[in-house]
Amino acid sequence: MLDLFTFVFFMFLTGLAVGSLLTAKMIFSWHVVLTVTGLVYFFFVWTGMLAGSWLWFPEPLLKGLISLTAVIMAVFFFRTYHPSTGYIPVRGLYHWAAFAAFFFVLGFESGIASLSMWFVILFTLIFGAGILAAAWLMSVIKSNTEFRFLTQYVPILLFVFIAVLKLV
Repeated sequence: MLDLFTFVFFMFLTGLAVGSLLTAKMIFSWHVVLTVTGLVYFFFVWTGMLAGSWLWFPEPLLKGLISLTAVIMAVFFFRTYHPSTGYIPVRGLYHWAAFAAFFFVLGFESGIASLSMWFVILFTLIFGAGILAAAWLMSVIKSNTEFRFLTQYVPILLFVFIAVLKLV
């Protein structure tokens, strides 16, 4: 039961990190971004769970792989940030591929843990709640003039936080 709560917590934290990336500079329609991100998340977590249920991988190595992937995501998005478009440009296919790879690895971990495939629905709902919480958090930070300069660093710090928590 503790494993399930841990997975739910990390899926919420992933939604918070991805949602803050998406809402740092919003240039797309909100409902389209939420729908596309949710579908990409659902498909790649489900695919990762399917692959994880068939394959074997040592758990410490998998946690290190997830941490490494989160750090790579943080560095990748830090390097591609642009003040006018934010973290996700209009034709940012590499960004969506990075999301897909990260979601696949998270689903792979869930598959290795032998969680039921039905938990993908729960994880997707928790992920969506994380995105909505990130939108609220970013709007609070943007509206507070004292911390407005920190808005662009919140997603990067969240990915680093995920990486550190996975190693612990």
